[in-house]
Amino acid sequence: MADNVSLNPNLYSRNVTSSGKRELDKDAFMKILVTQLQHQDPSQPMNDREFISQMAQFSSLEQMNKVAASNEQLFRLGAMQLGAQMLGTTVTWRDDKGAEKSGAVSGIKTQNGSVMVQVGDQLIDLSAVEQIKPQQPQAAQSEEPSAV
Repeated sequence: MADNVSLNPNLYSRNVTSSGKRELDKDAFMKILVTQLQHQDPSQPMNDREFISQMAQFSSLEQMNKVAASNEQLFRLGAMQLGAQMLGTTVTWRDDKGAEKSGAVSGIKTQNGSVMVQVGDQLIDLSAVEQIKPQQPQAAQSEEPSAV
C-alpha cells in the first residue's frame, strides 16, 4: 500500500533537534499526527488502521512516560529510606581531591533530585558513600564503688 501522505521534515525537526533531543516526545508526536491529518489528500484519507495504530502508539508513549515517572519516584523513595537507615552511622567517602573522609550521619536531604547525607556541615551524595559502619558506642565509664 502506497503512502498517500508526505511529510516535510522541516515542519517538526526544528523542535526536535534544537533542544538536543534524540527521541520524539508526546508533543512532537502530536504535531506530526496533526500535520499528517492537515496535509492528507481528501480524496484518499488516511487509512483507519493507520490512524488507530498511531493513536495506540501515542497511548503507549503516554503510559511509558507514566511508568518512567513512577519508577523515578520509587527510586527516590528507596534512596530516602536507605538514607534514613544511615542516621547515626559512620560513613566514609572521598572528597573532590580524593582524600578519604568519614563522619557520623546527622541528617538526610534531597538536593537537585539526589539524596544527600549530612555529615557535620557537609552534604555528601549517597552514591559517594564507600563504607557504612555502626557508630561506636561511647565507652562506658567505670564507676568505682562507693565506700559504705
